[in-house]
Amino acid sequence: MGNVIPLRIADTLKKFPPFSLLEEDTVNSIAENATVSVFVRNSVVWDLGQSANDRLLFLARGRVEYHWAHENDLELVDVRDVGDLLGLTALYEGKPFVVRAISSEDCLFYEFNWKLVQPFFDTNDLARNYIRRHLFWATRLGNTIELPNQTEARVASRQKNILQSHLDGAQQITPRKRDHLLTCPPETTIQEAATQMVQKRVPSILVVNEIGHPLGILTHRDIVARIIVEGAALDNQVCKYMSSPVVTVESGSSSTAALLLMLQKRIGQVCVTEDGTDQSELLDVCTEKDLLAQTGHHPAGLLREIKSATTITRLKEICDDIEHIIKSYLEASVSAIFVGQITAELYDELVQTLIQIKLAELEDQGELIPEIPWTWLAVGSDGRREQLLRTDIDNGILFKSSGNLEEDEINRQQFTKLGSAVVDGMMACGFARCQGGVMALNPRWCRTEFEWKNEIQNLEAFSEQDTLLRAIIVFDMRRVSGDAPLFDDLRKYLFAKISESRIVLKRIAESIVATPPPLNFLKQFVVEKKGDHEGEFDVKSRALTPLRGAAQIIAFKYKLMRRYSTGGRWQDVQNYVEHLTEVAKYAEESYEFLLRLRTLNGLKRGDSGRFLEPGSITKLERAQLIHSFDVVRMVQTAIRNEFHLESRV
Repeated sequence: MGNVIPLRIADTLKKFPPFSLLEEDTVNSIAENATVSVFVRNSVVWDLGQSANDRLLFLARGRVEYHWAHENDLELVDVRDVGDLLGLTALYEGKPFVVRAISSEDCLFYEFNWKLVQPFFDTNDLARNYIRRHLFWATRLGNTIELPNQTEARVASRQKNILQSHLDGAQQITPRKRDHLLTCPPETTIQEAATQMVQKRVPSILVVNEIGHPLGILTHRDIVARIIVEGAALDNQVCKYMSSPVVTVESGSSSTAALLLMLQKRIGQVCVTEDGTDQSELLDVCTEKDLLAQTGHHPAGLLREIKSATTITRLKEICDDIEHIIKSYLEASVSAIFVGQITAELYDELVQTLIQIKLAELEDQGELIPEIPWTWLAVGSDGRREQLLRTDIDNGILFKSSGNLEEDEINRQQFTKLGSAVVDGMMACGFARCQGGVMALNPRWCRTEFEWKNEIQNLEAFSEQDTLLRAIIVFDMRRVSGDAPLFDDLRKYLFAKISESRIVLKRIAESIVATPPPLNFLKQFVVEKKGDHEGEFDVKSRALTPLRGAAQIIAFKYKLMRRYSTGGRWQDVQNYVEHLTEVAKYAEESYEFLLRLRTLNGLKRGDSGRFLEPGSITKLERAQLIHSFDVVRMVQTAIRNEFHLESRV
């Protein structure tokens, strides 16, 4: 049947990726060249060994099953439903079909000439990435897919997204009171200008005309260069040495945009005027540090705000801003793993500020912390630098042993008081109390180096699930504040002991492969049947946890202790464990997607995002989830092989 309804075809295509990721005109052009075909139920769409003949199929209605020849039998290996593309593997590889496609229902297809549509997919970063994911199932049949490498346009697109998220989150420049603004007329001598700069403790002086319009700027660097280095006379007028014209921005401009302007112009100050030109009144002058404090949802600005905060109320407000920037970053397609690194720096600074506030409060109450080496520890997701949301508090304290049990116990009591105070501060900032008690206020998580080492030494003897869980959490300890050598010694000890313990690694490996992904053979999500999360699935325990645990124990086995994050560990596996390079690559990408999805889900629901309702995700996210679950299975298979576990029946 000829293509007589291109507009209807285009409307359908625009609802499904990868076509929904293309420009509208491109989709219309593709639809113009499409043909329509119908296959009744139980028809062979294509057979084993058949050539694709440059024919790409889009399933507009119905259902198709893929069957693979295995040991002289046809085995059902996959199912395609409405919105899926069929034939991509054979087309990209230029090889015959390795499966038989059978219509399990009456099917309606839109057919495209591959040579016409392939350039559109290959040159569009979003569409190309979707297709790459769409093809992943083929690796289960022993095939590999090679797609064009990322282009410069993709890099530029990512930079644009990061920039846009900064611009969207930035605050406007608000001129400050004028008492700090230092100005002078052009006939002022250099000596007079320098004297005023010293008295006001400012790095520059603005040269203005009689009606307050900026003419130029003289900085302390100009004075050093001209007077000390070049030997200019101190009685020379500033107009001779000032930088002119000044770079100006309008009051109310984006603070981030102003920072970028300074970077582009390679200047240290920017003038704020009424209309953004040097022909209007001067209102303020801002240095890089001034603007960073006004950048709102820029990480550098938030970091500076945390450092200067003196109250819990202010820290709570900043934490709200941190979640805002997380959302803007993830929605702008910034890597969730990268966002985790930024968030970790901000939350680390938050904890350090809280520690200082609480130490001062305890001192006022006559409670002094022992003057011995000690370290504040982050564990769990925070230890892995992956705590994007204010979920459970997971932390601990390591302190130097005195060699006397009674004295150590007295010191522990003091440190747990600090731990309790800091945890209270974190809860006031919006973090949730750890239901499992993994907190520095708990004596089990406030220990000397000998107590921690003794526990690590005896891990092989554990039998209870609680001990196993504790061991996994301990593996992710990271120093946030305090004595670095004390912690480094403990971490080296931890890696040495666990790397040598086949028993511990095997038991952890068994826990990783014990839970299958929440997806059945027909690509349907397996959800909770009852309880508070009925109809939802646990994306944390069923997908993120196996990928995280696998990266962890592989890092132990091959002594890769440089990284803390799951993404970083998978990168190290790619670089240093040759036979796991491909598995690690897919695992890192899947972990990135799952972490992003969980975080955005949590921001949307106002919780941890752990449970996901299948109906709340898009067609693209559903496809990515399915492929991520395939990766989890592949990783679990790799773990079975690495640690010689029996396969599940």
